[in-house]
Amino acid sequence: MTSDRIAPRYGAVLIVCAIVAVIAVLPERYQIVPSWLGYVEAVILIVPMTLVSLTHGQAFWRRTERLVEFVAAGSALVFNSANLLLAAYNLVENPSKLEPVTLFYTSIGIWAGNVLIFTLIYWLVDGGGPDARLNHTSHYPDFDFPAMDDDAHVAPGWQPGMVDYLFLAFTTSTAFSPTEAMPLTPRAKILVIVQSSISLITIVIVAARSINILR
Repeated sequence: MTSDRIAPRYGAVLIVCAIVAVIAVLPERYQIVPSWLGYVEAVILIVPMTLVSLTHGQAFWRRTERLVEFVAAGSALVFNSANLLLAAYNLVENPSKLEPVTLFYTSIGIWAGNVLIFTLIYWLVDGGGPDARLNHTSHYPDFDFPAMDDDAHVAPGWQPGMVDYLFLAFTTSTAFSPTEAMPLTPRAKILVIVQSSISLITIVIVAARSINILR
């Protein structure tokens, strides 16, 4: 409904731009799709976000935005995972043709892209999305942040923002498990498993192997 409050989108726009920048700089050898497709996805994502803000949350643009966001985020996840599999395949099948420095920087890009993509996904999924969280239309969050139960140190009605989801995604990729916010729902747990698995493969197989070759 247009009477509902609209959550800020600028954090999501910054994350989208960062995802495109990270994936676009990967060497063509380790890219499944061309770099220009990332720029197209960014525009497709940012346009409905802007229209939602300009129309003060018109229902049509909200539905369009949600659909586009999930399709784009899912596509980015698939492409980034495919880039990882391509790098791992080259590592196993063509070890004599590897460029260890290029492979190492590629692994960093894939890992960073994984963090940013899941930051956006967590922001989209948790509690029905940013607008649902802001308007308290969803009573069941997907993640339990400590600040939710700490009225003494946070403002009343505290809600997680983009930085909180970035921290959640970063620590999940670093520790291969949640460290602050705990997943509550099955979909949240599956997302954490997928993110941790991608990070583990990137660090243990691709990055570690490229460093070993450099030595």
